[in-house]
Amino acid sequence: MEREDLRDPDVSRLDRGYASQGELLEDLSAWLDLLLYCYYSRHQWLGPSSELKNMLGLVVTREEFEHNLTKAAQRGLYAQLTAEEREQADLARQAIALRIARTDTPLPLLQLFRRCGLDEFQQCCVLLSYLVTVDRKYEKLLAYLQDDMTSRWPGISLAVQLFLPEKETVEQGLARFSHGRGVLLRLFQPQGLEQGKLIIRDTVTEFLNAGDLADRSGRTLYDGARQRPAGPLVVQGEIARRLDLIMEDPAECCVFLYGPAGGGKKFQIEHLMARRRQRCVFADLEGESWRETAEEAALAALLTGAYLCLYHLDRRGETGDLVPAGDEVLGTLERLETGSGKRFFLSVLPVGTRLNTLSVEVEIPPVTEQERLELFRTALREAPCDGTFTPEELAAKFRFTPRQIRLSCSQAAGLARLSGEGTISGRLIHQCCYHQVVHRLGELASQVPAAYTWEDVVLPQAQKRLMRQACGHIQHQHQVYYRWGFDKKVSYGRGLSVLFAGAPGTGKTMCAQVMANQLHMELYKINLSQIVSKYIGETEKNLRAVFTEAKNASCILFFDECDALFGKRSEVKDSHDRNANVEVAYLLQQIEEYDGVCILATNLVGNIDAAFMRRITYVVHFPFPEASMREEIYRRMLPPEAPTAEDIDWTFLAEKFQLSGGHIKNIVLAAAFMAAGEEAPISMRHLLQAAVNEMKKHEIVVVREQLQEYADLLDGQ
Repeated sequence: MEREDLRDPDVSRLDRGYASQGELLEDLSAWLDLLLYCYYSRHQWLGPSSELKNMLGLVVTREEFEHNLTKAAQRGLYAQLTAEEREQADLARQAIALRIARTDTPLPLLQLFRRCGLDEFQQCCVLLSYLVTVDRKYEKLLAYLQDDMTSRWPGISLAVQLFLPEKETVEQGLARFSHGRGVLLRLFQPQGLEQGKLIIRDTVTEFLNAGDLADRSGRTLYDGARQRPAGPLVVQGEIARRLDLIMEDPAECCVFLYGPAGGGKKFQIEHLMARRRQRCVFADLEGESWRETAEEAALAALLTGAYLCLYHLDRRGETGDLVPAGDEVLGTLERLETGSGKRFFLSVLPVGTRLNTLSVEVEIPPVTEQERLELFRTALREAPCDGTFTPEELAAKFRFTPRQIRLSCSQAAGLARLSGEGTISGRLIHQCCYHQVVHRLGELASQVPAAYTWEDVVLPQAQKRLMRQACGHIQHQHQVYYRWGFDKKVSYGRGLSVLFAGAPGTGKTMCAQVMANQLHMELYKINLSQIVSKYIGETEKNLRAVFTEAKNASCILFFDECDALFGKRSEVKDSHDRNANVEVAYLLQQIEEYDGVCILATNLVGNIDAAFMRRITYVVHFPFPEASMREEIYRRMLPPEAPTAEDIDWTFLAEKFQLSGGHIKNIVLAAAFMAAGEEAPISMRHLLQAAVNEMKKHEIVVVREQLQEYADLLDGQ
């Protein structure tokens, strides 16, 4: 580098500001080059004629050793400049400052200086580290000047010597880089600072290069002036008004929003930013690296002039359950500097603020059924529906958060368009709703597919009518409770409980599937072996888990052979009797408080506790099928695709074999497999043989005379 290559700034450009950051960096680089040359001229103690000048930084010569012993105490470069050098450097810096003052274009470097409140010394340190990433020539220059050819980054000591104000000592300059000394250190990598190097953070480099920050995993930048929230703020208007009041107060504060997951906390902040046309950095604190995530997000908010919103504030306890954020977490978050007066923290549980900074807690309660209805109506307003469901029905069934409602309706509308039908059916919207359901009911129950419809049911009309009324209890729940005002009369116990009573095989499980199909709801059969426990308190614990998960699942609970759980309470003779009675009483309480659908089946209705019968909404008795009903069951069990022979006498089978529908199903299925094995259509012989075998299972002997004219069909069998 030759001293004559450095030129004063072009005077003709002083009357206008900088049009681009590249133009600004060009002038700043020229000014920095001047300082580096002045430092180089004092650093090169070996002289131009030394044969070792090309090895500087790789070897220590005798001359260098003696020079270091005799040189005076270190001073900043500015104090060592000659009058001519100082004048040239000052003129260049003043020219740059003049053009900066006339700059209207928002340049990232100037925005960073202003938002971080950096003084001239700090600005120079950032500039020196940033230029290493922009122009690779500085890598070699800095390595040479620092006598270390392996280092591409400026050291703290070099920055202090280059930019130290004239009235400060080197010790004071180095003290600027002590821990906890302001925002400057946040712009550099902590590992580099520990090694005495100024390595600019990647986030800072990205902002200086692009003027903004791209979204990354766990961190997004929301611009309220350009982006729109995912949907209108249909409910929780009072929460929005309270947040507006908080923003209007000039005091610095931490705002804690807490409420159920998906309840609209982040949605509220997005709407708040959109109303005020402000930016906000959202960051996810879930995971072990929450501290680094929070600090990086705070830096991003500082650089972009945005507010900071951190979510998933809760921690996981030793048992895996959510616990409120502790003092360590809250203390770390309180110390974050963002440049804005408000910081937002979102959690499921209230934190119980313990901060020195002014704190405001805002609860976002679970949405009510009326609010869910408004959300469903709004989400489905632009989507054509086929009329097989109503928003009122969905609001009563699914205790969803606003996010779940928005996502389920959006998915249903998208699938309807892709299918070519264009309209949302009741089955489709229910499928999409169940995609949003999160529960652990599968650990205590097994899902039963709803494979049957009303056409498959063979029962007297009175029983069918009663079950249809039970379905209407759910379909018209909103109308009765909220439009007609019964919610003021019935504060709890609004659920539907149906008892199916009848002999085994009379269709109780089938009808449970039919009701689930009619209501488009999932059906879960409770595994009693996993519920009932011999240990005191375990049964109640398991039952509580079942009903808790059922509320999340929005499903139908099916208790088969429920008399094992709902049996009559007995006289207390010992601790076992007392515990059994407690279990029954607890189960009765859960049934009464449950707002969903429970279907219970029993073979012995006389064994059911009388107190339980009072809590049942509908009781459907399943009679043993008569001959005409049995014939109908036979016929309906055969699919249209199944090949049949013309010799089948359905009336004879129905009259001669007095069996329930479950046994008839076994007979028809066994006959079908026999026919398939013979590659022949299903005939009377196959059905007759299957019926005789079914009777033998129950130790009932069928004599030849009973089969009458069909006895010959079994000869040789």
